Amino acid sequence: GEIRITPHTPCPVLYGIRGETPEAVLRAHQLVKTLEPVEFTIIYKTNQGTDEHLKESKASEIKPYISVILEGRVVGNPRTIPGGHVIFTLDDGTGKVDCAAYEPTRSFREIVRGLREGDLVRVFGGVRKEPGLPPTINLEKLSILELVPIFKKRNPRCPNCGKSLKSEGKGKGYSCKKCGRHFPQAKPEIEEVERGVKKGTFEVPPRCRRHLAKPLVREIHREY
Repeated sequence: GEIRITPHTPCPVLYGIRGETPEAVLRAHQLVKTLEPVEFTIIYKTNQGTDEHLKESKASEIKPYISVILEGRVVGNPRTIPGGHVIFTLDDGTGKVDCAAYEPTRSFREIVRGLREGDLVRVFGGVRKEPGLPPTINLEKLSILELVPIFKKRNPRCPNCGKSLKSEGKGKGYSCKKCGRHFPQAKPEIEEVERGVKKGTFEVPPRCRRHLAKPLVREIHREY
């Protein structure tokens, strides 16, 4: 795991603990063993971990450097670009916008790669603007609300032995290599493919999480 309690810059803060109540952070502080003297401690209320920065928006309204929540359908399938970043396009009916899971988000990218055209999703994140590129939502969280069914064709099975039939060519039917029988009227079977992702809400790992982003574990609490 990674150490997330201490700053990685030369600052006077030794460590910081976030919690749901003052009592909880005080108990956690008492469990920490330090190797240097602590001058003083302070407990204060903060908007960190609250998602206060996110605002409901529309694709037609987004602009660089704001943080948004958008709901819409996936257009096309996700694509991986140089650097390992995974991008997909979202259409909310007012416009289209690219959404990105960047390489540092690691396994979160696999969730994004599992999306398919037509899936209904809700995205959370800040809008980035790089020179020469359209505004892109840097994903912090992703809610998969609806998965479209995906189907594929497969060769029918022999009614006698149950083995998969072999196609004899377009319009020529199928034959069974084991039984030696020919089935000129046989048609390919259609089956639904199991999706590699499920409905639910997913978040980037702690190493990529902004201070204001609300961890999913906080969703179990009604008051903050």
